[in-house]
Amino acid sequence: MKGDWSPTEWSDVFTLTVSEKTLTPGLQVTPSWLSPGASVTLTCSLEHPSAGWRFFWYKAVPKLPNSYYSYEMLPGSINGTTQDSYIVSGQTHTAGYVCRAGRGDPVQHTYHSGSKFVWCRALFLTVSPDRVQHFDSDSVSLSCEGNSTEWSPTATGPICKQNLWLSAAVYWCESGSGQFSSAVNITVHNDGIILESPVQPVVEGTSVTLGCRLKTENVPSNVLFYKNNKLVQHDTRRELTIAAVSKSHEGLYKCERTDSKQVWTSAESWMSVKSVSSESSAFPLPLTVGLVGGLSFIFLLLLLLFCIRKSKGQTFSL
Repeated sequence: MKGDWSPTEWSDVFTLTVSEKTLTPGLQVTPSWLSPGASVTLTCSLEHPSAGWRFFWYKAVPKLPNSYYSYEMLPGSINGTTQDSYIVSGQTHTAGYVCRAGRGDPVQHTYHSGSKFVWCRALFLTVSPDRVQHFDSDSVSLSCEGNSTEWSPTATGPICKQNLWLSAAVYWCESGSGQFSSAVNITVHNDGIILESPVQPVVEGTSVTLGCRLKTENVPSNVLFYKNNKLVQHDTRRELTIAAVSKSHEGLYKCERTDSKQVWTSAESWMSVKSVSSESSAFPLPLTVGLVGGLSFIFLLLLLLFCIRKSKGQTFSL
């Protein structure tokens, strides 16, 4: 009869296992730039968080000259942490970090997160000529200065120099001990006009000069300079000079030249301004405390000597 049905027997029980390996956590680092000796907070997050997760924290250790990283577990992380954050104290140089999560017994781990770097400049990268924009025919020298003798790619002594034909990219230098310089942006152009602007941030209160360069001419005249798409200089001067840089001068700059036949406009480049306080923060704190303490001690000693001599009726002069 239509619609009649009868139940069948139950099937055998089977276990469905869902692997945590299908999950990849995200990692955030705060701050991403810091002064030597400061602390950084790592935060590991899952797209669909739930109870029972433990978090495992690693440092990304460079393996030169193979250009890959191994993972070194951070202290206190062997059994994981119940908190999704981890504080690294007293960081003195640039380092990369990754995290992963796990739960269950035995523990099933997720994939490792992507590497995130905390930049603490122990090395200094210079570009010569000192500008962000270059023509594809230019030869450029990158120099890395610091205290390491283990350079990437190759060098001996405290300075590594390499001449190369550039491709547009972000460049930094790295030592075998895991120290990094700050990263710089380099752009490469086939033709037209380029803006000459400094690669590294400019310190507040110092002077900076921006220029404009054609591939066929070194210094064109009658150049217009723009900041954030607003005209800031329009006269016969060939350069834009800022006598005392302040934070208000930070922004995107470009230059433009017009003649009777054509208009050339450069690409934009960001000029960063660094505060004087961040520059002076590199002065060692223990040395500062020592100097202040030493001067205070000398002052108290002189004051005591003055009081003793005065009590004896003697004169005292400095």
